[in-house]
Amino acid sequence: MKAILCLLSASLFAAAEPAPQVGQFSNFEASARTARFTPSAGAKAGVPVTVALQPGDLEIAWAKPIRCTVVQRDGKPSAEGVISAEPEELRQEQQVVDDLRRDTFERGRIVMRGANDLMPMMAMWDQDGRFRLKKDFLGAPLAINFIFTSCQNARMCPASTSAMRKLADELAKRPALANVRLLTITFDPEVDTPGILRTYAQGYGIDFKRHSFLTGREAHIKDLMRHYGILTTRSDGTILHNAALVIVSPEGRIVQRREGAVFDSAEVADYFARLAEPAKPR
Repeated sequence: MKAILCLLSASLFAAAEPAPQVGQFSNFEASARTARFTPSAGAKAGVPVTVALQPGDLEIAWAKPIRCTVVQRDGKPSAEGVISAEPEELRQEQQVVDDLRRDTFERGRIVMRGANDLMPMMAMWDQDGRFRLKKDFLGAPLAINFIFTSCQNARMCPASTSAMRKLADELAKRPALANVRLLTITFDPEVDTPGILRTYAQGYGIDFKRHSFLTGREAHIKDLMRHYGILTTRSDGTILHNAALVIVSPEGRIVQRREGAVFDSAEVADYFARLAEPAKPR
């Protein structure tokens, strides 16, 4: 019996998932798609290892502390799930996460924000690995939607991302709307890290000067989804969800919500044009 227990313990230990590590990347090699990862804590602290990187992370070329999981792929170490671990960013993120959690709790059953409500606070990272707060997007009109990159329903996330790309193309035709910004937030942050979002967006020809893809802590994103009225459930290994386009004024107030994954890009651009018109004196 003791031998069986020992074998069982060894089997469970061997099957354990690799733990995330905090450290720093250096020596990026584009041709080999590798970098050197040096953990900053734990038994291997200070011991560098050459790891394979996913294309998006290689392009970001992370220059700050990161958290990742080093796994074996084809017999070689690979750094996956890369996200910022910069201490000041994490401090600010924690404050925003806690504040929005408290706000969500205080709102009770009615959490979703409607017309003329302020957009909720947020602390996330974009497809370039940059830390972004709500204040970074104020001062410009916004169109916000939610997706996840592994969505296989062609009428949902892929259609929604294509619609956002068409909206960007329509806005580009109108110089007066050059300041309009588009935000896409993932609701699958465990998979959709900045590097994954970057590669996904590039597949749609997204212009990052106008359109940002955002990810962050799972609990924070769940609260954001409740405030924006996005509902999800997991079924058969995928995420079932509704979809909407939320339009926000330069002052940060929600001014329109369009249900569904797709929309008429010209109509939305026209709405932004009206939003930009100066108020007529009474």
